[in-house]
Amino acid sequence: MLPAIVQSTQQSTRATVLQVFGLTALVWDGGVTREAALAGRLKAAADHTRSNQLAVGDEVTLEETDPPQIVAVAPRKTRLERAATGARGRDLTQVIAANAEQAMIVSSLADPPFRPGLVDRWTLLALRGGMEPILCLNKVDLGSMEQAIREIDQASIHLHVVFLSAETGAGMADLRECLSGRSTVLVGHSGVGKSSLLRKLLPHADALTGELSGKTRKGRHTTSSSRLYPLPEGGVLIDTPGVRSVVLGTTDAQEVAGVFHEIASAPPCRFRPCSHRTEPGCTVLEGVSSGTIPETVYQRYRKLLEEVALP
Repeated sequence: MLPAIVQSTQQSTRATVLQVFGLTALVWDGGVTREAALAGRLKAAADHTRSNQLAVGDEVTLEETDPPQIVAVAPRKTRLERAATGARGRDLTQVIAANAEQAMIVSSLADPPFRPGLVDRWTLLALRGGMEPILCLNKVDLGSMEQAIREIDQASIHLHVVFLSAETGAGMADLRECLSGRSTVLVGHSGVGKSSLLRKLLPHADALTGELSGKTRKGRHTTSSSRLYPLPEGGVLIDTPGVRSVVLGTTDAQEVAGVFHEIASAPPCRFRPCSHRTEPGCTVLEGVSSGTIPETVYQRYRKLLEEVALP
C-alpha cells in the first residue's frame, strides 16, 4: 500500500526579494515588506551550488509560518552575475540581480573620468544575462554637453545614453522616462554617483552619498549590498554596490566581440571561430587596416579578450 500523501495546511504567498542577508531576505508581496528565512532544503542546496541561492529581484514562494520561510525560488528570466571567489578558494558565480529587463551602466564625465573599458565590461555581463545595456553618463555639470557627446562619439559606444547631472538635476526627467514601467539594475564604478541618483529618484531611500578620496580619487562603497526599490512611476530599481573592478570569468572571443558593434557586424571571417587576432582572412583585421573599424575600438576588444579566462 502506498503511503498517504499529507497535504500542507500552510498558506503560501508570492513575493519579490528586496535585499539578501545570507540565508534570510527582506521580501515584498506588493503591499507588505517583511523578513523571511530560507527553508532547510534550500539551505542544503545553497551549500552545494556554485552560485548564491537567493538574489535581489528573485520571485519566491513563502510558506506562512512564523517567521515566514522561502520554500521555492522561481526560475530567473534574466540575471546579472560576475565571477567571485568563495570559501577555500572555490570559483563561484555571484548573482548581483535577477529578473531585470535592463542594466543601466552609470559612469561619469569627470571625477572619476569616463572609462569606456568599464562600460565594455558591464555591457558584456548585461548581454550575457539577457538584459539590455544602457549608459547613464552622470556629472555632465563638470564639463559641457558638447564634451559629454564627444566622449561617447570618440569611444564609439552604441548604447542608448542618458546624459544628466545628479548635482543640478539636469537630465533627471530623461532618466525617469527611461526607468518608468521597467525593471532596471544600476551598476557602475565607485564614485560615479549612483547613490546620488538614487536619492534624486527616491529621496527617502536608505542610500548615502559617498565621498571621494582626495588622494586616490576613488569612491568609497556607499551601498553594501544590492537593494530593490519600487518606483513611484511604475517599475523597480535595483541599486548595487559600487565596484573598483569587474571580473568576467570564462568567456570566448565571440562573446567579447558582441560588445563592440563594429566588430560584431563585420562580415564572416575566413575561418570560424576567429579570435580576430592573427588569423588569415580575418575581416575584422581588414576592417581595422582600412579604417572601417576604429583602432581604439579594436584595442579595447583586444584588452578585454586578454583579461578574460578563455575555455
